[in-house]
Amino acid sequence: MSAVRSIPTTLLACEVECHLAAAAEACLQARDFLISMGLAAGELDVWELVLGEAVNNAVNYVRPEARSRPVRLELLGTGEWIESRIYDHTAGFDLLAKVDLPPEDSESGRGVFLMRSLTDELAYLQGHDENVMVLRKRRQPPVPLPPPAPAPESDGDIARTLDAMTNELASCYESLAAIFRFSSELQGGVTSEVFIHRWLTQLLVITDSDWFVLRLCDRAPHQLRLASTSVKSPLGMPASLESPEAGRHSVEALAALDHNDVWFEPGSTISREDPLFELVGRGCGFAHPLFVNGTLVGVLTLGRREDRRSFEAGQVSVAQTFGDFLALEIRSTQMQQEQLEAQLKTRDLEITAKIQHALLPDCLPSSPRAALAGFYRSARVIGGDYYDAVPVADGHLLLVMADVMGKGLPAALFAVIFRSLVRARCDLASRPGEFLGWLNKNLFPDLDQAEMFITAQLAFLDSRSGELRVASAGHPPMLVADAQGRIKEILAGGPPLGVIAGAVFPEDAFPSDGGRILMYTDGLFEARDPRGELLGLEAVKAELAESARTGESCDATRDRLSRLLTEFEHGTAPADDTAFIVVTGREPI
Repeated sequence: MSAVRSIPTTLLACEVECHLAAAAEACLQARDFLISMGLAAGELDVWELVLGEAVNNAVNYVRPEARSRPVRLELLGTGEWIESRIYDHTAGFDLLAKVDLPPEDSESGRGVFLMRSLTDELAYLQGHDENVMVLRKRRQPPVPLPPPAPAPESDGDIARTLDAMTNELASCYESLAAIFRFSSELQGGVTSEVFIHRWLTQLLVITDSDWFVLRLCDRAPHQLRLASTSVKSPLGMPASLESPEAGRHSVEALAALDHNDVWFEPGSTISREDPLFELVGRGCGFAHPLFVNGTLVGVLTLGRREDRRSFEAGQVSVAQTFGDFLALEIRSTQMQQEQLEAQLKTRDLEITAKIQHALLPDCLPSSPRAALAGFYRSARVIGGDYYDAVPVADGHLLLVMADVMGKGLPAALFAVIFRSLVRARCDLASRPGEFLGWLNKNLFPDLDQAEMFITAQLAFLDSRSGELRVASAGHPPMLVADAQGRIKEILAGGPPLGVIAGAVFPEDAFPSDGGRILMYTDGLFEARDPRGELLGLEAVKAELAESARTGESCDATRDRLSRLLTEFEHGTAPADDTAFIVVTGREPI
């Protein structure tokens, strides 16, 4: 037996001249075709709007040399989907994965946003000579219609029929007027809780409904929370959307997960766990999911009591139109709020970065024994690397290098705390091992609670003897290059700060010989090129050795290492913060 299933389809294909009058005629043909497919009024309005945008764009942006070529419109209909294809001869454009609502003063982009918002799928395929816009939208399930009225048999019957028609026309007029008022108020950007509740209460009157429930979608956790309702009794906990199983216990969750209206009537099988069980189980209505640009905004549910007849097609269309317009404005407001919060967060980070950079030394102090130069670069706006050179009594210097685990704001905060503690106990500078022990004791509770650690290296440069005393807490080794370019690594190893409560940090001492000393964080040798290859410590050693052999100045050595980073990364964004200090002996000791 064949595994291929045949799907009944209906096709419309037409070509029109490339001008707006012909484009309007094509849209009318498309509407007639969709009417023949049995689409409801609301669906027809949506398709007329998006097809008008797409065909008009094909006309308005056609390449001058292709204006004589026709615009082709194809419509394919099945029992579940409607798909349109509009072939154009424009220069084409790149369709973004996410299309946001453009600013009010923007002259373009609204058509694409509208098409993406009102359809389920949107694609734009660019070709060498011709492009095609593909729009797909799932069809709404058929709405039960009331039984046809019997043919009038008397003048009284005719009069009653005319009265009913007059009332229906009046109702349609009121519905349209309400929609226009609603749209006008939405353009004012008002989407407060009071506004939403007032208009949904008005929607009850227009659609002859008894109750409504509006839930909006929270991103984290992914759930539906109650936003507005006409129901006085409690409606239970928000409907979770974390798994497809959620649809088994909530008509609202099922509508959101299936991207389709969910209908209910007296006798429908409804889970007792459904927050709307008491309402849904005793009446009729539907839950309409609100999507904008593929993003779930919420679910609007309307219902009637069990002794009332089902909704008419026009009432359903009005409710869906209200809901979709409201979702557009709510999503627009959410995006504006998200943009504002992002701007404020960016501004806060910029201010924090300025404060952090202000805490780094503008210029390193001089010493009778050595010249110093420093370098700092954060992988993000703010970082967790820190260096310093602190003058202490009698012209001595305390050299500091630290790297807080991680990047961003948490690392920057601990770097500031570390700096404050170092500056508070400069009396321990001549005993760097003991100094690290004191720092570990004071930092351990906070680092342990945050599950973070700090690697650090302290070096005390004695201005009288020229001796350098070094202690390290899990930090990369200090590099020392003599005048012949020979490299020695000074480990002086102990555990990182915040790992062992009572850790001991040994010291190493050696005389300077007028060569080069490099203290650094791992961002220096862990830089990556565009292929992802690591720079490595050997490349750093080679540059330091060459600098020592040629007798470069301290600033020249710093610039040499900075240039090594830039040329190796070749435009690749840094993966980690980077800091280093170069110490150049002024004379042999």
